[in-house]
Amino acid sequence: MSSDDLQDLPKVGPSRETDLKEAGFETMQSLAVSSPGELSSIIDVGESTASDIINGAREAADIGGFDSGAAVLDRPSIKKLETGHSGVDRLLGGGIETQAITEFYGNENSGRTTMAHQLCVQSLLPDNAGGLGGDSAYIDTRGKFDPDRVTEIIEGLDTDRREALGARFEIPPGDVENLAEKALNHIHIERPTTTNEQLLTTEELSNLADRVESAGSELRLVIVDSLTINFRAEYQGRGELAERQQKLNSYLHDLRRFGDMKNAAVVVTNATNSSGESYGGAIVDHSVPFRLQIQKTSGEKRRIKLVDAPNLKHGEVGAYIEQGQFTPE
Repeated sequence: MSSDDLQDLPKVGPSRETDLKEAGFETMQSLAVSSPGELSSIIDVGESTASDIINGAREAADIGGFDSGAAVLDRPSIKKLETGHSGVDRLLGGGIETQAITEFYGNENSGRTTMAHQLCVQSLLPDNAGGLGGDSAYIDTRGKFDPDRVTEIIEGLDTDRREALGARFEIPPGDVENLAEKALNHIHIERPTTTNEQLLTTEELSNLADRVESAGSELRLVIVDSLTINFRAEYQGRGELAERQQKLNSYLHDLRRFGDMKNAAVVVTNATNSSGESYGGAIVDHSVPFRLQIQKTSGEKRRIKLVDAPNLKHGEVGAYIEQGQFTPE
């Protein structure tokens, strides 16, 4: 059974497959992460039938199951992506970990998107220059990705990092224009404008990873800028909070699973509420192990705080935004 052969699932024929796809269930995985209550209301079947369909999808998608301790040991070694700011890297014990989700949150104009662009460029660098030596995916829910910012960041790289990037792409380090053009070919942009489109990006990531690998690279970084903006726009009020949180939880789970499978770093940006906390509540608290807050103090000055991280001390560092990137204070 292929991953999209929905009519081969229990109690799904050609007609019901059409209903499912029209409702946005294009793949086994999208069905596997739904709930019987949600599915029964969408395609007008009983919850028992919905459960059978979902269980069949989970089996076909090979979701779930335990690994042995030995299998866990066989997973690729965790890598560290340096941010380009030495103080932030120290807070994070060397940089942003692969196989984990890291959140940067702050209020408007704090520099979340600046950090996202900076990490895209950093990830292109070889391992020995603090990068991940691969491609990045930028899920741009706010429409803020700007190729000119990539050029500005590359122009502001120190000599060693610019030379490392030039060596990877076989371009003279002083040729910023061609370096930026080559870099942009390795940053892949998706611009979902609704929650459903955003949820589907996790399925497209696997297809993108395959295309990147066939071109001789690897997808090593996933950026979601911003994590919750579509959820907040579409699910408002207490009556819709439970559904919003369920979908957000599923989305974060899928992102984490992709990071595990591909040994990729996953970075999400997030806005803050009136209390200065990031949106998403307990779902984000429990799903995101590394959380940093960016605070604007004055002009281009910022404070970056490590708010949560396993086995790391909380702390903060100062920063400036210069030439489109964070630099130490």
